[in-house]
Amino acid sequence: MLGFNGTKIFFKYRKIIFNILLINVFFMQINGYAQELQREFRSAEFLGKGDVGIATAKGMDAVFYNPAGIAQGKGILSEIVAVSPQLEGTQNLKQLYDSYNGGNKSALQVLAENQNSVFSAAAQNYSGVIFRKIALGFMDRANANAFEGIDPNTGVPTANIYAANRTGVYLTLAHDFLNERLYFGMNGKFLQKKELNLSISALSAESQLSNSGLSTVINNNLNQGSGVGADLGTMLILSKEYSTQLGIVCRNIGMQYRWVPEGNNQPTAEPTVLDVGFSTSFGTKKSKVTVSTDLRDVTNNQNVVISKRIHMGLEYSLLEQFGITTGINQGYPTFGVYFNAKVIKVETGIYTEEIGSRAGEYPSQRIYGRIVLGWLL
Repeated sequence: MLGFNGTKIFFKYRKIIFNILLINVFFMQINGYAQELQREFRSAEFLGKGDVGIATAKGMDAVFYNPAGIAQGKGILSEIVAVSPQLEGTQNLKQLYDSYNGGNKSALQVLAENQNSVFSAAAQNYSGVIFRKIALGFMDRANANAFEGIDPNTGVPTANIYAANRTGVYLTLAHDFLNERLYFGMNGKFLQKKELNLSISALSAESQLSNSGLSTVINNNLNQGSGVGADLGTMLILSKEYSTQLGIVCRNIGMQYRWVPEGNNQPTAEPTVLDVGFSTSFGTKKSKVTVSTDLRDVTNNQNVVISKRIHMGLEYSLLEQFGITTGINQGYPTFGVYFNAKVIKVETGIYTEEIGSRAGEYPSQRIYGRIVLGWLL
């Protein structure tokens, strides 16, 4: 299995993961195909400023937001990332943890008592070496989500659980043109994905779990497979003086999981989408303010409202070591801070993701944090 220890933890302790770390439900039966937009990687630095980064991404974050970004900067070596563990979660996770850790209530009872509330969490890691024109690294992200609502077809309360584990290797190539005013980059990626999409109604919960146990139910509904895909990105420097930049990315080209183990079903393919971003900044060499905006899935291939695809961010940075960020992610405010000491980087903050089909329907507010160790930008 590729990747860091997150994969081993995810499947060795999957009962804990599915009871506690519950994110990204596909509300197929509850809310007319409402869902959280899936991404294989989230940058803690970008989450604090509305999750914008298509026009500005550098280093390891560029691998996932815009591969052209690794060609920015001077010298041969950009950064070495030894480990970069990141955690995200809603504050109500403690209720599920207590139920699993010897509480008087089961996880399903907690979900029933918090109907229409989303329980969310995720864990990820990236390790790799990024040169100015080539990068190689490994990514591991596990995310899960739980939600209970009334099934419109039966009128019965139904607990919905969605969880996924993506593990993969990324080879990134990039180059600059026109006196470092134009950058092109591409990812070649191999991903392994395990995915669970499970609905348990209140009427059948006792019989399902007592007859086979949660582990058996999970194994019977687990889809897994492997596949290869590509991302293409470009960055155009409109003004070097003000760092005004435009970014365009086409993600997940051909990213389907065609190699499926015997006896398993194919997991959901990653959608091919076109993203664009714009950024500009003003200030001095010591401190500056950066304003950015992204529009995801320009052609609306995922068929979602535009409010879920718009991101805006504002960042104040001092000596490229300390920063305060804020922004708008899918219509909700975000906030973050970071500190970069070159061998260690710490980022934390809060953001909200929309789980429903439109802004304001099912907001999921999450706390996040990441620690990066290595030789950093």
